[in-house]
Amino acid sequence: MAIDEHQIGSRGLWKNDNIYVWKRSWQFTNATSCYEFATQLSLGENLTLYRVALLIETSKAFGRGLLAGVGRFARLHGQWSTFVDERGLSDPIPDWVESGDFDGIIVRASQRETLEYVIGFGIPTICLGEENPVSAISVMNDDEACAELAAQHLLERGFSNFGFLGHRGFIWSDVRRNRFQQALALAGKNCDVLEASIETTRQAPWYQRRERLAKWIAGLPKPVGILACYDSAARTILEVCRDLKLLVPEQVAVMGVDNDEVLCDLCDPPLTSVAPDTEAIGMRAAELLHRLMDPTQEAVGRFQQKSKAGAGTEEPRQRETNERAKMPSEHRVIVGPVGVVTRGSTDTHAIEDPLIAAVAGYIRRHASDGIDVSDLLAEFPMSRRTLERRFNKALNQSPLELIRRVRINHVKALLRETDLKLGSICEMTGFSYTAYMVGCFKEVEGMTPGQYRKQTR
Repeated sequence: MAIDEHQIGSRGLWKNDNIYVWKRSWQFTNATSCYEFATQLSLGENLTLYRVALLIETSKAFGRGLLAGVGRFARLHGQWSTFVDERGLSDPIPDWVESGDFDGIIVRASQRETLEYVIGFGIPTICLGEENPVSAISVMNDDEACAELAAQHLLERGFSNFGFLGHRGFIWSDVRRNRFQQALALAGKNCDVLEASIETTRQAPWYQRRERLAKWIAGLPKPVGILACYDSAARTILEVCRDLKLLVPEQVAVMGVDNDEVLCDLCDPPLTSVAPDTEAIGMRAAELLHRLMDPTQEAVGRFQQKSKAGAGTEEPRQRETNERAKMPSEHRVIVGPVGVVTRGSTDTHAIEDPLIAAVAGYIRRHASDGIDVSDLLAEFPMSRRTLERRFNKALNQSPLELIRRVRINHVKALLRETDLKLGSICEMTGFSYTAYMVGCFKEVEGMTPGQYRKQTR
């Protein structure tokens, strides 16, 4: 149902060259809300359109995920007019925020001082930062849970050596590092840590910082599983491994956090990452802000009532905690991650035998070229019996089985991401003929390529 400015009244949308209306809609999630809306119109009641400033970075996938969650709430609720412009996480607060007639603000910033400045406007505010003021109502990603998932992922792949690349001066990096080390310690494992200044500081030229990182990676015992504090740092690790001619994931398995899909897919091999539930964080923040703005809600509304009733009443994957700040528990909501998105950078089992690690790396790079075991023996001279014995001991599978698995994974990617016919896919993935490819695919996946394509589209 369209509502024009005459119906909205004095709280209608206003124009400014520096302000963009992000979403504006009137939708209902059930018959009751639609009935209530119709009743308000029939009684001549004025509906409130809340004007909300979104000070969230658009430059990174994490911030865009938060905005998607806020946008979803706005679409479903139908009483929000949101304002957002292009910004980075460390950008200053734009002048239009203080001069605008806003009912609420959702803000994410890297510095506590910035968050305190916004709270000082006296407008209902939800903070999405990492170092939130004590008085702030905040919704945050569960960094501890992200680190626990990463440790579990690498342990399950049989790694005994571990590293963590941190980002000096950021609390979220410290939390992820500490919890990663604790989770590994519970399994009887140690973790080597490097605190770097990637991207944010310019105390030394980039090549000097990379030399320090290369020296650290080269000195780690292999095979090793490394968690980087976020995806951009993990990408740098992959680049350094390539320079050092280290095989990923056979010698160095690499993980990031944030699951920036574009960045992860650009990595070679594609980067495994822990995915935070950014949309849920944005939805939760919008829900809390709406309760703060609505004068009919009691105090902070149902949010405080639920938090006082106990953590067991919260939605799935959400929990309230004051472990990382001395503040009342009702002021803080922490949302758990979605899980680990496994890609090529950890798609292996730890290989202690360096020769077999090299063979496995060769297979991953050339399986779709149509190689077979004879090509492996030509590249790595040894008897076939020795190769298969050492391969089975290291990976619990034969070289031919790994070749087929790598090819099937390539087939799956082409089925998901292209409209190529099976004949073309067969040629691109190293299978000798289409019927053989279809048979192998069905044996491994339990369905035909056509069924898989339909299921994943």
